[in-house]
Amino acid sequence: MYLASMPKSEGGIDRLYADYDWGTSPLGAPGTWPASLRCVFETILDAKSQVVIFAGPEFVALYNDAYAPTIGNKHPQAFGRPARENWTELWAALEPMLQKVRREVQTVSARDLAFHIERHGYPETVHFDISYSPIRDGEEVAAVLCIVTETTERVRAQDTLAQSEARLRALFAQSAAGIALIDAQGRFNMVNARLCAMLGYSESDMLAMNYRDILHPDDRNGDALISGCLPQLSSGRTIEQQCIRKDGSSLWVAISGGSVPYVQGKDDRISLVMTDIGERRRAEADERRLAAIIASSTEAILSTDLQMRITSWNGGAERLYGYTASEAIGQLVTMLVPDDRTAEEAAIIAQIQNGHQVEPHETIRRCRDGRLVEVSLTVGPIYDEFGHVVGASKIARDIAERRRAERLQTVLVHEMKHRVKNILATVLAIARQTLGAQEGQAAETFRARLMALARAQDLVTDEQRDGAELCDIVTEVLSPYADSRFSIDGPAVLLPPKTALAFALGLHELATNAAKYGALSAAEGVIEILWRYDEEVGLDFTWRERGGPDVVRPDATGFGSVLIGEVLPAEFMGEVTIEYASDGLVCHLTAPPWQDFAPM
Repeated sequence: MYLASMPKSEGGIDRLYADYDWGTSPLGAPGTWPASLRCVFETILDAKSQVVIFAGPEFVALYNDAYAPTIGNKHPQAFGRPARENWTELWAALEPMLQKVRREVQTVSARDLAFHIERHGYPETVHFDISYSPIRDGEEVAAVLCIVTETTERVRAQDTLAQSEARLRALFAQSAAGIALIDAQGRFNMVNARLCAMLGYSESDMLAMNYRDILHPDDRNGDALISGCLPQLSSGRTIEQQCIRKDGSSLWVAISGGSVPYVQGKDDRISLVMTDIGERRRAEADERRLAAIIASSTEAILSTDLQMRITSWNGGAERLYGYTASEAIGQLVTMLVPDDRTAEEAAIIAQIQNGHQVEPHETIRRCRDGRLVEVSLTVGPIYDEFGHVVGASKIARDIAERRRAERLQTVLVHEMKHRVKNILATVLAIARQTLGAQEGQAAETFRARLMALARAQDLVTDEQRDGAELCDIVTEVLSPYADSRFSIDGPAVLLPPKTALAFALGLHELATNAAKYGALSAAEGVIEILWRYDEEVGLDFTWRERGGPDVVRPDATGFGSVLIGEVLPAEFMGEVTIEYASDGLVCHLTAPPWQDFAPM
């Protein structure tokens, strides 16, 4: 029944109460309720707090309009019915608390208490601040007054905030960049492990330091730095500064960050995110040096993409080809290729795309004025930061002058060879007429030495005045003798021209002596010729005879002994030893390494 004196509620609970068939409720008609229960219910009816009363031993639910939304679709059927019927899913958690209030006649409270409830057609976890108090009827507890505040949104917000803080702390601790929080005076309030590792300090060391302490002496205008950098950092700009590590070494860093609001009444903090840019600055410096070298090089240096378009062009290229950088960049490099060599550039790019270096080769290129120029061309791949080939670099050297010099040298060498042979022939003719028939052996010896000198001269000049290869000299000098009599082994070693002539004459003397008195004078005699070269030790050459007649040290010293014992050591800047061993003569030549004497 509806009581006129009962407060009216905005949500209609008063009407539900008035129209309710209390005969169907275990609580019975309101007139039978304990006075205290009726009084409390009338009091909460228009209250703004969320309040529910669980009355009687069956905990019949009576609640106000403010509480109704917290139970969703359980309203209105939950009103006037035992709580067990409508709070089935959470009854195991709710009943013990209600029983405790009735049994111990004391208040039970909790904050953010979790309940698992179905109030909108699906299970969910909700949170409440609760305060459960007894409503007395004399010595008995007539009901339990439950004042609740749903805190689900607050708890979720707190959980989200906690997770966000955990993620931020993880990022702070694990970041690849150094991160710090400093106050307005520059004192470190927080630092992460990466910043400590970058600067070489422990966390406790840094928290006792000021930002000025890590700056390079040239940048220690701390107040100006903090006040000057903050607006730049706050606007999203990045600044670069040089810091000093604990060990005294320098460290370049890029700094970003900004102002961080702090507790009210205190100055804001400044966040600093520092990235080590030492490698980048070194790379930039190397790049600048390389660019300066390329720009100032006298050689033509250019680069193209894989579509053969020119992407860079130095001063050497301008001088060689006649195009300025602005004219060349963006054009196809085939503008430099003569019509009869158009396939050459495509073949070069195909090789570059496979990551191969194109070895230096001589070719012809066309200049702006149509003139053709001979060049030595070297081409290599250009890689991006991921190791992919993105273009080609080309270095061209003008070899026109070199070609003219080579042609002139060839003419001069042939003329010199012709004149030297004429001179040697004249000397040989004079010797024959001077010595006469009675000195036939001496004349023959002299002739053989002149011929050995002529052959050595041919070797030197055939090498275009760069010298002669040691093995070629040995082969040429020993050519009159059977190959089976010799064992020859050694690496390719280039001898300077003057040294090669002396070596050829000395080798001729050894061979002539072996043919007359040594291993080559006996049918079973053999000669072993070995040499080695080391960049640190130098040349080690050995002539070893075996199987010839017994060796006897000569009583007199002839031309051959002087040539081998004095001329060769002087020319090689080394030492020569001759051992007259019983089983065969041994000649040993050692020479230190020098710039004009090296393996080929």
